[in-house]
Amino acid sequence: MITIKKILIFLCFFLCFNTLEVDSNSDKIVYYDNNDLYNKKVYKLYFDSLNSNELNELIKEKDLQILSYYIDGNKYYARDIDELDNIYLKDKPLSEKIYYEYNGYNIDAIKVLCDVNEIINLKDKTHIY
Repeated sequence: MITIKKILIFLCFFLCFNTLEVDSNSDKIVYYDNNDLYNKKVYKLYFDSLNSNELNELIKEKDLQILSYYIDGNKYYARDIDELDNIYLKDKPLSEKIYYEYNGYNIDAIKVLCDVNEIINLKDKTHIY
C-alpha cells in the first residue's frame, strides 16, 4: 500500500513539474531584444562545445569586439585568438602547445560587445546558450 502511494505521489509530481524539461544551463542563456537589432551591448555568450580554432573561424567575418575569454573557469583578457594563445599556452609544455595549436582548446564562454544581429548570426552557425 505504501509503495502504491509513493508511485502515485511521484507520478503526480512528475506530471505537475515535468522534470524532463529541467535545464541545468538556464542561468547561461543569453537574453536580447529582437526589436532592437542594431544597438550594441555587452553580452556573455556560453558555448556548448567550441574550440579556439572554430571560434577563430566564426569571428573572422563578424563585427564582434571580444572583451574576455572564459576557459576552464578562468578569465583571460586578449584582443584576439593569437594573443589568447600566447597567454593561455605560456606555461604549458611544448607537447601541449603543439597539440593545442593544431586541435585547439575548449572555450567555455566569451564576453563580447556586439549587436543582437551578430548574436543571431552566431546562433545560426553554432550552439549558444
